[in-house]
Amino acid sequence: METAVLNVKISSELKEQVRSYAELHGETLGAVTEQFLRMAFASLDAGVKEDDIDNQHTEEEGVQPLNAKEIKALRKLLKKRK
Repeated sequence: METAVLNVKISSELKEQVRSYAELHGETLGAVTEQFLRMAFASLDAGVKEDDIDNQHTEEEGVQPLNAKEIKALRKLLKKRK
């Protein structure tokens, strides 16, 4: 694998977060940055999965079936269209 230099401007806070993470895990700043970039591109390629969506507090509306009177009116409308 060939390596290349990438010069980018990021916030000082973000750089410190990456540096701290690298030190904590015994990695170099470059290795951690490459790892994060690979993970980011992998997640972009994967798209959104069903498990990624939090639908814990959502509910579907219950739809009541048509009663006999409504079915009769619907049939009448459909016959007129023919």
